[in-house]
Amino acid sequence: MGYSAGSSVPPLSPGPRPGAPPPFRIRQARRGDGEQLGALLAELGHSGAGDTGTVHWVLSHPEIEVYVAGDAQDRPIGLVSLSHRPQLRLSGRIATIDELVVSPAWRRQGVGRALMQRALERAKVLSVKRVELQLPSLPEEATVAFCQALGFQDAERGVVVRAP
Repeated sequence: MGYSAGSSVPPLSPGPRPGAPPPFRIRQARRGDGEQLGALLAELGHSGAGDTGTVHWVLSHPEIEVYVAGDAQDRPIGLVSLSHRPQLRLSGRIATIDELVVSPAWRRQGVGRALMQRALERAKVLSVKRVELQLPSLPEEATVAFCQALGFQDAERGVVVRAP
């Protein structure tokens, strides 16, 4: 990714220059971000997510926080959602990273790491006892390495689900 010094074509996805601030910023999601959040969630296979009603409901919920990485024009290029709640067995709060997604053109440029760092900083402020992140049943090696670099460990436990 990138281009040679004499090229007149800018890179498709601008990466940070050494010593320069990143070409994105992390902020809390806003109600007007719904369409872009839906497009990002579609990257995870959740097409149809991000409808206006759901976005407003989630963003106003006291135990869910959604952060986005915005490009130079403040358009969301990545998101992380953090839910947190009290839990009896931990005698404190537990947090879960519900979604983490970065637009394909912006991957491997520090966006996902910056989003996760924001979520982990918030979890620390909330004094959570544990942060959980569920991976796909067959995660790619890069995904596992990314999580390990952020300090996550394999809990080696299954999750089962059912409709109510």
